[in-house]
Amino acid sequence: MRKPFNSRRMLKVSSLIFLLLVLFGCGSETNFQIEGKVPDNSYDGEWIYLVPLVNAPVERVDSTIIKNGAFTFEGYVELPEVYIIRTRPLYRLSLQELLVIKEPGLIHTYMAKNSITGGTALNDSLHHWKQEKQVFDEKLRLIQQSLQNSNEADSLILNQQLDSLKISKINFHYNFALNNKNNVVGQLLLRMMSSSFSDEQKSHFATE
Repeated sequence: MRKPFNSRRMLKVSSLIFLLLVLFGCGSETNFQIEGKVPDNSYDGEWIYLVPLVNAPVERVDSTIIKNGAFTFEGYVELPEVYIIRTRPLYRLSLQELLVIKEPGLIHTYMAKNSITGGTALNDSLHHWKQEKQVFDEKLRLIQQSLQNSNEADSLILNQQLDSLKISKINFHYNFALNNKNNVVGQLLLRMMSSSFSDEQKSHFATE
């Protein structure tokens, strides 16, 4: 004998299915994947680590093995957080430690003497900052190198250029941190560079 249609039961089942779909959808939105590469297969079999920049107890450190010149980290993240990708110390000269933002999306990294990251908004921003910083650092290095063999007249000009470039570098870091003060990239940069900011510049980061 067919049981009578139970609308209340169907409503409960429909509600449960909807809740599961919502939970599954929310979980997928926080999914992250880091696809990494190294220069060649000579690093195959080596462990590589994903370590929180702060608050890094052992249970929060992830690790994987390099295979075919590549590695992958994946999982779920609720809020963006700064991590470091690193190898064991023996290889850190050839595979530079890399700051990376663990955030939802597909993140690309390349570990080499000059490691890079990108693919998501915050990692693209972090990569841009690193590129600009390297440009400033190289210009400063070249001027300082020239100063070692300069005469008095050239030395005066070079020191003026050096001072001007240092100011430009500080202003770049300040403006970048200010424009990103509401995300982890700006907060990271503020921790790293705030000691070089003027008191007036620092005041713009005061808690409102």
